[in-house]
Amino acid sequence: MFLIIGAILASALFVALLIYQLKFKRLIDMTSYMPGPPVLPLVGHGHHFIGKPPHMLVQTIYEFMDLYAKDETLKVWLGPELNVLMANPKDVEVVLGTLRFNDKAGEYKALEPWLKEGLLVSRGRKWHKRRKIITPAFHFKILDQFVDVFEKGSRELLLNMERDRVKHGNAGFALYDWINLCTMDTICETAMGVSINAQTNADSEYVQAVKTISMVLHKRMFNIFYRFDLTYMLTPLARAEKKALDVLHQFTEKIIVQRREELIRGAAATKEGSAIEKDSDVGAKRKMAFLDILLQSTIDERPLTNLDIREEVDTFMFEGHDTTSSALMFFFYNIATHPEAQARCVQEIRSVFGQDKSSPVTYELLNKLHYVDLCVKETLRMYPSVPLLGRKVLEDCEINGKLIPAGTNIGISPLYLGRREELFSEPNSFKPERFDVVTSAEKLNPYAYIPFSAGPRNCIGQKFAMLEIKAIVANVLRHYEVDFIGDASEPPVLIAELILRTKDPLMFKVKERVY
Repeated sequence: MFLIIGAILASALFVALLIYQLKFKRLIDMTSYMPGPPVLPLVGHGHHFIGKPPHMLVQTIYEFMDLYAKDETLKVWLGPELNVLMANPKDVEVVLGTLRFNDKAGEYKALEPWLKEGLLVSRGRKWHKRRKIITPAFHFKILDQFVDVFEKGSRELLLNMERDRVKHGNAGFALYDWINLCTMDTICETAMGVSINAQTNADSEYVQAVKTISMVLHKRMFNIFYRFDLTYMLTPLARAEKKALDVLHQFTEKIIVQRREELIRGAAATKEGSAIEKDSDVGAKRKMAFLDILLQSTIDERPLTNLDIREEVDTFMFEGHDTTSSALMFFFYNIATHPEAQARCVQEIRSVFGQDKSSPVTYELLNKLHYVDLCVKETLRMYPSVPLLGRKVLEDCEINGKLIPAGTNIGISPLYLGRREELFSEPNSFKPERFDVVTSAEKLNPYAYIPFSAGPRNCIGQKFAMLEIKAIVANVLRHYEVDFIGDASEPPVLIAELILRTKDPLMFKVKERVY
C-alpha cells in the first residue's frame, strides 16, 4: 500500500515538475530581465495582496512600481499568472495604439455573465463589426437629443439635494449616492428609451439588481477568493449574482421585444398607407435611443438578434453608469476644495446660461463651457474613473525591446500615469489650466493622459460622458455652492478596483446659490 501511495506521489511530483519545466520555467526565463519584487514558490507575489484591505492593494502596486520599475515596467506573479505593468507612454502607445493587442485581460471574464460578448469584452471580427455599427449612436445629432434626458435627470437630482440640504444642514450628506441614481436614470433612458425612476424609487428591483451586480464585479475581479469558478459557484455571492442577472437580462429583453414589435407595427402601418409618415416610428415623435439604432442595424446584411442587442445595451448600461458617477463625485470634491476654481466655473456658467436658473441646458451651450471642461479633464487625470486597463498577449512578442511571453496580462494604469512627475508638473495639484492648449506651456503626451483609454478600443462613449457631466455640473452649480466636509489637506484614500472610489464616503454640504 505504502509503495503504491509513494509511486502515485512520485508520479504527481514528476508531472508537476514536467509542467513547470515546459511552461513556467520558459516564462520565468523569458522575463528574467524584467524587474519585480522577490517571489515565493507557487503563490508568486500573491502573499502581498491576500488579506489586505482594498485600499492597500493599489498602494502596494504603486510601491512596487516606485521601488523596482526603474525602466517603467514591472512583473507581478499571481500564482501561475504573469502580469506585466507598463508606465512608459511609448509602451502604452504600442499596446493601445493598434489592434495588435486587441484582446482584454483575463480579469474581464468577470463581466461576461452580464455583458456576454458586448463591445467591451468582445474581440476580433465580432468586435470590429459591432464597433462599426455602434459608432453612429454617438453622432452629435444623437447626442443633441440626449441633452434633454440629462436636463431632466439633473433637475431630479437637484430636488433630492434640496431635501438632504434641509434635512442634514451643515452635517452634510454623501453626494455620490444621489449622483449614482441620477446617472442610472439617464443611462437607462438613453440606452433603452424607458424611465426607471431610480431617483424617486431607489428600492426598485432593477435598481437594486444593478447595485448588486456592480458589487459582485468588484469582488470577483479584485478578491482572490472569488476568482476561481469552482469555488465561487458555492458562495452566497454567486447566488446573489444569478438573481441580479435574471432581473437585468429579463428587463432588457422585455424592452427589446416591445420596441421591436413597435417598429414592426409602425412599418406595417406605413406600408398600408396610413397617416404615419415613413420615419415617424423612430427619431421624429420619440427620441432615438441607443436601442433603436441597434434594432435598425445589420451585420453582413442580417439584423441583430435580441441577444446581440441585449449584449450591447447591457454594456452601455455598465460603462455609462458608475464611471460617470465616479467622475462627478471627484469633480465636486476638487472644486469644493479649490473655491477659486468653483468660482470660475460658476462665472462661466452664468455667462453662458444667463441669470435664469430654470433655463434648460442645451448641446450648443454646454459646448461653450471651456473652463468647466478643463476642470473635468484635470479631475479625470487625478481620479480616472477606470484606474486600470488590461490586455492579453496571445503570442510571444516584443514591445520596444521588451520580450513579453504569450499568455501575459498587460496592465496599464491611467491613475498611476496621471500622477507621474515625469509626465505632469505638480501631479498631485489640481491645475485645470494645464489642459488649455492655448495658454498652457505644458506639453501633454496623448498616451500619458488616457482616462478614456486610447487607440482603436478607446471609450466609444467619451463625448456622451463629457456632455452628461457638464450638464449635471451646470445645473448643480447654478443652484448650489458646494463645500467639502473634511480635511482638505488630506487627499482621499483611494480604492482602485473596477471603478475608482474612495475608502470612506466623501461628504458635502450645499448652500443655495444667490446671484
